[in-house]
Amino acid sequence: MNKRDFFTNKNIYKLYREVGELLHPVISKRNISNYKIVFKDEFMPVRVFYPKKVSFLKGVIIFVPGIVDITQAVYKYGDICREMALETDKMVIALDYEDEGYEYLNLLDKCYEMIAYLYDNLEKNGILEKNITLMGDSIGASIVGAINYRNVKDKKFAIEKCVLLYPVLSGEYFAESQFLSISKNDKYDLLVLRNLKDYYLKYAKDDLENSEVFLLKRKDFAGFAKTLIITGNLDCLRDEGAYFSEVLTKAGVDCSYYNLNFENHGFLKDIDMEMKKELYCMIKDFLEK
Repeated sequence: MNKRDFFTNKNIYKLYREVGELLHPVISKRNISNYKIVFKDEFMPVRVFYPKKVSFLKGVIIFVPGIVDITQAVYKYGDICREMALETDKMVIALDYEDEGYEYLNLLDKCYEMIAYLYDNLEKNGILEKNITLMGDSIGASIVGAINYRNVKDKKFAIEKCVLLYPVLSGEYFAESQFLSISKNDKYDLLVLRNLKDYYLKYAKDDLENSEVFLLKRKDFAGFAKTLIITGNLDCLRDEGAYFSEVLTKAGVDCSYYNLNFENHGFLKDIDMEMKKELYCMIKDFLEK
C-alpha cells in the first residue's frame, strides 16, 4: 500500500513523546511540532499547532482531516491547521494518517482509540474535557460524528463539543438520492462524488449500510455532544448536512447549522478572506459559548 503524508509529503515523524510534553513545546519558527504518539503498541502521527500565547492556553481542538482525494486539500492541511490555531486561539492536535490503505472501520477504530488516549492524557495535564473540541472535515467529520456515536455507548470520555465541516453522512451516492444537492451541485465539483464512490467501494464496500460509516442510517441520536455543522452552498453534500442538523435537533441535541454562500466541498483549502472571517466567527462563537 502506498504511503502518504497528508501534510507535507515527507515522513518527518521521528519523535516518540508523551502527551504531557505537548504542554511544554519548543516553539519553532513555523509554530508546529511533530510527534508519533505510541499507545497500546500502536502509534499514530500527530501534528501540534500552537496559538500565539501558549502560556495562556484556553483549550484544544483535536482535528481529524478529510481524505485529500475528496477534499482536494493535498499538502494544504498544515497551513489550514496553523491558521486554525491562530484564529481560534486554541492548540490544534491534528491526527495524520500514515497509510491511505486503511479499511474505513479500521481507521475509525484507530482514531477512536487515539482520541480517547489524547483526552485521558490532556486531562492528566490540566486540560479539562469541557475545553476540548473534536473537529473534522469531510470524511474526517464523519469519523468525528461516528466517534461521538460510539462514545455515547462506551463513555470512555466526555465529548463536550463537535464541529463537523461538510460531513459525509448519507451514503446516497450510488443511486437516486433524496438530497437534491447531490445532483444539482455535482456540476460545481465533478470529482467529489466520483472520489467518494471510489473511496467507499474500496475501503467500506461491505459496510455501506453500517450506521458508523454513514450516520444518517442511524435512528437514535440521543446523547450526542453539542454540535456545529457547516456546509458550502455549492457542495453536493450540502443538503445532507442541513438534514443531519434537523435530525440532531429533533433528538434533543444542541445543534447549530450554517451554510456558506459560494463555497463547495473542501472549502477549507481555498476559502477567500471574507468567507474565512465568517467561518471563524461562527466557530469561535460556538467554542466560546
